[in-house]
Amino acid sequence: MMNPEPQRTKDQSAVIRGTTPKGVLRDVKALKKEYGRPRAGEDLRPITPEERRRMELRLHRMLVWVGELTPFEFELGGRKLPLHEIVWDLLAKDCLTEEEKENVRKLMWKLMAHERADEDALHSGAITRGEAKQIFREAAGLLRAITSLKSLLGQKEYCNVRHTASRRRIEDAASWLNFLKQIT
Repeated sequence: MMNPEPQRTKDQSAVIRGTTPKGVLRDVKALKKEYGRPRAGEDLRPITPEERRRMELRLHRMLVWVGELTPFEFELGGRKLPLHEIVWDLLAKDCLTEEEKENVRKLMWKLMAHERADEDALHSGAITRGEAKQIFREAAGLLRAITSLKSLLGQKEYCNVRHTASRRRIEDAASWLNFLKQIT
């Protein structure tokens, strides 16, 4: 005789003991707000030339952006943009119009200019270690967004060809169906 599944309490239904889906979402929202902000007790000593050089070298590694988050909000031209949402929405689209592609290129150039400004600040700015870490994280996040946008343009370049081929296949199928209706 099989025992019926025991009743679960609220705590037992969580994947990780002591967590609930609502609590996890609350924690993620809090982390999103805190991302990039200085932490309490952060190092306020000036950055040394050796640390500066090490950070610059890390920033120029091939896959520095892996594991970094695209900034959730980013200020460009005095306006706060939901950069993370913009990148994900563009990646989710099947095809981009020429106007959208041009806007993506403009956004990429602005992000690249800001990333270069971050590099300059790391290279020659009078900054603390904590500020240097923030600038590094921002630059790496921007590199991630730029890389995503570049790959987006490359992937969506052939949408018109695919769209035309799909349309032709549908037209061919419709003409075959009409032919079959005529002969039967």
